[in-house]
Order: sequence, then structure tokens, then C-alpha cells
Amino acid sequence: MKLSINKIGKLDGKTCFICGKYLLNNTSGDLAYIRLGNGQSMKAKPDKYYLFRCPKCSRIGHKRCWFDHGEKKIKRGWFKSPDWQLVCPGCGSVLSDKRPEKIDWKEGYQIPGYPDQELYELVVSDVFSWKAGSMFSKVRTAIGNFFTAVGLGSLTSEENKAIRDAADRIGKKFQHISEKVFRLEIPEGKTTDITSLTCQNCGAPLPVPDPLVEAVVCEHCNTAHLLP
Repeated sequence: MKLSINKIGKLDGKTCFICGKYLLNNTSGDLAYIRLGNGQSMKAKPDKYYLFRCPKCSRIGHKRCWFDHGEKKIKRGWFKSPDWQLVCPGCGSVLSDKRPEKIDWKEGYQIPGYPDQELYELVVSDVFSWKAGSMFSKVRTAIGNFFTAVGLGSLTSEENKAIRDAADRIGKKFQHISEKVFRLEIPEGKTTDITSLTCQNCGAPLPVPDPLVEAVVCEHCNTAHLLP
């Protein structure tokens, strides 16, 4: 189940009960791999990782942590290869039947009985967008009173060109731009105080503007922002 940016925010500050690190933090080792129809595997695109909640005690951890610490080797005797079984590191509940092998992570490991479609899916770019928006929320609050919403049709030809150029920089077309445009009307002498901006429509981080740039467009919702 893919988590929206809003739902990602609900995980802020919560930690993995296995490794103790934040659930919204990830490394390259956490990224998911999928099995292809030909038996081979590849890293999932876009970059994503998963969280799994124990169905017994409801504790949440990174899927990779479950792979590293939840899979337990069950010995069967001197001359027999061991079995594998998933056990919750928190409550000790046995969560799978015994299996003759443990599939390697890069071969597309799945939680036994719980395919990736049933886990919490976090796309790395969405997590980054939420973190950046949260980090700059104070900046947005500080200058939010200086933004005025105007209609796209009310803009001058120079303003339209500035927005068209801004859209081109992020690979968007002018016809994709939202009808609502935000114009920053900041007092003289305060322009240099702007070191970062967030979208006034969705809260996602905006590209840091060059001093000569007259507009920026949100990559997430296509809302244009005119700068002084």
C-alpha cells in the first residue's frame, strides 16, 4: 500500500522497533528489489522501501530489518540443511511456516505470507519532499503573508514568459500550469532574506531560485510562483 505524502507525515518521529532508527530514514540497503518473469531480479523503480507491522504486537519496522533480524535459522540435525522461519524480534511470535531456504534480499525477498502489496510502501522521492516541506515550513510561515493568489489569465506577457521558462526548467509544459498563481510581494530590501521556498498550494519544496529567475514552478502540483 503506497503511502501518500500526507500519510508519510504521520510517521514523522516514529522509529523502527528493530534498529531504533527513524522510519522515514533509509539507506541504499533498504531499497526494494523485485523478481522478473524470467526469474531474474532488479531494483524497483522508482526507488522505494517498505515497512512491515507485526500482526501480533503491531510494532512497525523496516522490511530490511525484518529480513536481517526476523528471519531465524532452525536447525534440523547434523546432516540436514536448516529451515528458516520468520519470528517477530519484539514479541517472539512465529509469523511463518518453516521454509527450506531464505531468499536473498537482491533476489526480491518477500515477507512470508505478506507480499509487498500488503506492506506500507514509501517512495524515496515522496519522503524527501515531505521532509523538505516540513523543514521549510517556518520559512513559508514567515513569508506566507507576502504571497498573493492571482489568476493565470490576469498575468502580463512578461509574467507568462517567466512562468513558461520556469516550467521548461523542470520539464513541464505551460498548459500544465495550475490556474492559480502565487505572486510574492515582499517589501523592498527583504529579497535577499529568501534562501528557500515552499509551494503555497501543496507545501512541497520549490527549486531554490537564481537571483535572476523571475518565477518557479512546483514539480509536485504545477503551481507557479512569481518572484520579485
